[in-house]
Amino acid sequence: MSADRAAGILVRFSTAHRTLMTKLREMPPGAAQQQPADDHWSAAQLGCHVALTNDWIASVITGATPMAEPAPPDFRESFSGNTAPGMVKAFPTLQPPDLVSRDAALERLRASGQRMCKAIASLTPERGSGAVVVLPFGTLSLFELADYTASHVARHAAQAGRVMART
Repeated sequence: MSADRAAGILVRFSTAHRTLMTKLREMPPGAAQQQPADDHWSAAQLGCHVALTNDWIASVITGATPMAEPAPPDFRESFSGNTAPGMVKAFPTLQPPDLVSRDAALERLRASGQRMCKAIASLTPERGSGAVVVLPFGTLSLFELADYTASHVARHAAQAGRVMART
């Protein structure tokens, strides 16, 4: 079941990632850099933020960033990608630069997507369910963290589509 779980998460992540890359690639370079409002990111900045987040989460999943801990005995998975928090304030390290080109964002997304796919594929049942991370919105198993990432990318792909429609 858990190997199938990682494969399912990988499919969801890959689909959302491909959708975001396609939307960003289809935007004219100048339009991708336009911020819709002072407090909103441009489509290129969204792509850069997703890439930064993918890289960080991939490093947590693989253990390169030693943030995961053994799950407490009473831990029960309860996260659902459908109920992922929406407007969570991004950690400063996950915020994009003020100016980023469409092509730079696409390259960062491409590279981070590869790293994230490898990280998801590396999840064993023991590590995926038996290790947790504590985030501002809850404690997640590594399987749940990977699933959160797929939801995160899908949410920003939809947001990029809305930005694209306004340009």
